[in-house]
Amino acid sequence: MSKIFEKNISALTQKDPELAAKLFAIPTNKRFEVIQQGEDPINLNIIDKEYNYPIYETSPLKEIEQKQKEFKKYARYPGLYIFGMGNGIFVKLLFANPSHKKVVVFEPNLEIIYIALNIVDLSEEILNDKLKIYLPQELTYAKALDIFLDPDIQLFVKTYELIIYSKYYEKFYSEEIINLNKLLIRAIKQIITNYGNDTIDTLIGIEHHIKNIPIMLKNPYFRQLMNKKNSDLAIIVATGPSLNKQLPLLKEIQDYATIISVDASMPILEKWGIVPDFVTSIERVEATGKFFENTSKEFQKKFIKVHASLQHEKVINNSHGDKILVMRPYNYNKYLGLHKYGYLGIGMSAANMAYELAYFLGFKRIVLIGQDLAYAKSGESHANGHVFGKDEVKFKETDEYVTEYGGKGKIRTSRVWQMFRNFFERDIEQTKQEGVETINATEGGARIHGAIEMPFKEVIEKYLPKEKKKKFKLKTSSNKAIENNLVKAHKKIAEMYHYGEKVQKRIEKLFLKVAKECEKLEKLKEENRLEEINYDKLVKLSDEIDKIKRKIETKKFRTLYGDTIQSYLINKELDLAKIIVRQSDSEIEKKAKLIDWIMQHKEWLFMLAGSINAQRITIKRAIKNLEVELASKKLPFTPL
Repeated sequence: MSKIFEKNISALTQKDPELAAKLFAIPTNKRFEVIQQGEDPINLNIIDKEYNYPIYETSPLKEIEQKQKEFKKYARYPGLYIFGMGNGIFVKLLFANPSHKKVVVFEPNLEIIYIALNIVDLSEEILNDKLKIYLPQELTYAKALDIFLDPDIQLFVKTYELIIYSKYYEKFYSEEIINLNKLLIRAIKQIITNYGNDTIDTLIGIEHHIKNIPIMLKNPYFRQLMNKKNSDLAIIVATGPSLNKQLPLLKEIQDYATIISVDASMPILEKWGIVPDFVTSIERVEATGKFFENTSKEFQKKFIKVHASLQHEKVINNSHGDKILVMRPYNYNKYLGLHKYGYLGIGMSAANMAYELAYFLGFKRIVLIGQDLAYAKSGESHANGHVFGKDEVKFKETDEYVTEYGGKGKIRTSRVWQMFRNFFERDIEQTKQEGVETINATEGGARIHGAIEMPFKEVIEKYLPKEKKKKFKLKTSSNKAIENNLVKAHKKIAEMYHYGEKVQKRIEKLFLKVAKECEKLEKLKEENRLEEINYDKLVKLSDEIDKIKRKIETKKFRTLYGDTIQSYLINKELDLAKIIVRQSDSEIEKKAKLIDWIMQHKEWLFMLAGSINAQRITIKRAIKNLEVELASKKLPFTPL
């Protein structure tokens, strides 16, 4: 083992032990041969003996030199994504540019990775997480998501480009490149979607949550359910078109397995006489209340409802019997310090929430039924008996085709279902590392990668517990604890309000200065007097903008207002990133870039101040519920 390879493999063992183990195990010099061209010992080419084709068609060093010139346009890119590693020399040279925070290399040949790690010392880059190496054929959706969630490159995802290293890869790996590109773009779309695209939705959630705090505190707390599974098998019941065929068997075995139903399936289960153990509900819209209105009070009292605390009052008021209000894991929720009441709902659907609940309860085997995430072949979107009809969702132009359950063909799905599936695939891969087995027994719809596909009848025959499940018993907090938490919550929310007021005033002051300067710039441009632009003043404004950016990047601001501003501002930041990475070698280019930067931040500052103000208005309106509760109990507080 060469000293270079020893250093590289030691670093890789710490950062990616799975890849390191594969490199240890491969037979070397099997498919590829390394040859030195000319007298220079690092002018090393790699020949693919199977295709009788070299990685470098001419001199490796000359091609690397040419590639360096081509990469000048990427000089300011924090993240680079390259298909093909070659001999590793070019990858090493990239790190001479400190702007490159992350280089992600996708190399389809394990033996080429082995060769490169014997030629070039990349141990420091691997240890510092600057270099990531993946076998594209083994890249999962969850791993693709992790690539772009990296803080160093997250805001630059719109600058993504998959760069093909050489003609060798283009010639022999075109299909792999296309498939990899599709997977990476899917991950980017999900990340942008995760930020949200509507500040109003976020504000609605904040308002509902603050209004619901007294109800949340009076009801049983979520934390008591941790690792309290009452059987060995959890079955999650969604509302896809295939659910109907599973209901007779579900009814037979309901006393033995823990059934976690989404709210939309609840009325269907009542008609079948199937009593779930839990029902999850996450949507903040009023229409979700229909699922509870269409289910009898008597039936609801037989199981536990797990509600997101940001749900509409019509949902909460129509929920009867034992219920838990659990917070979604947003920063502003965590700031209140009511951790006993717990966090759930990283995903986007009640079914995603149900899966998280099963994991929280401690289940190591989770079964999905009715989780189609696609239209039925006959066009239905939901099961018979769905409150809004079995064809509630209609075909749209944005629909796409994905691999169907069983892998035999393609099936039509919607953009929203695709997002739900993305969360399932990420969660399934993460829980698998902790020994959780997920079985998709839907027997229809879209394939959920990472889940084992098995008929529901076979799952029951193989895994159904012999003993009947136990009943859950819930506890509530003491009256004293509830009162303390009411006071605490009000104090924290008031702090949130007043902090936002101070930051908002500072931003508004800078906005007026920037807006005034932008008006001057536009006038000078119209009158063709660009030589009169005061660039020193623009530099000072840019510095002030940077100070505001540093302010909103602080932990306190992100905690209190980050969830509200992200839906607009993060998308704006993704566009601003394109200005950051733009080449500006000449003085003219630098000045043009500075002008664009200032002009773009006029709207940025306006929306930032507006978003903070909107959250403050929402807080002031929503906190009245909490203040009425405090006054009725004669507890101390200062009205907002």
